[in-house]
Amino acid sequence: MVLDAWGEGAAPSAYATAALHSVGKTLADVEAEIRSAETAEPAGRAGLTAAVNSLSVAVAHAEAGLRVNNRTEVKSAQQDLRAAMRSLAAAYTSAFGPKP
Repeated sequence: MVLDAWGEGAAPSAYATAALHSVGKTLADVEAEIRSAETAEPAGRAGLTAAVNSLSVAVAHAEAGLRVNNRTEVKSAQQDLRAAMRSLAAAYTSAFGPKP
């Protein structure tokens, strides 16, 4: 992950910030796609939307920390990102996994 590389001094702040900015834009597009998708499972769509939104918030948090070179804020954002990724995986499984 770019944040790990930045934390180890292997990625410049400008690169890491640009990468996160790009990811944030992609997540905004994904969230819009999910919201506009027609589905018979509105609860699944809501779960996916919430999970993608959590990822977006965590990415923005990390980007803000990078901009001011705040390692504590970036580390906190990394934890938020990991939690949001777990939530997204669970929401995806719930929406698209086998149904009883």
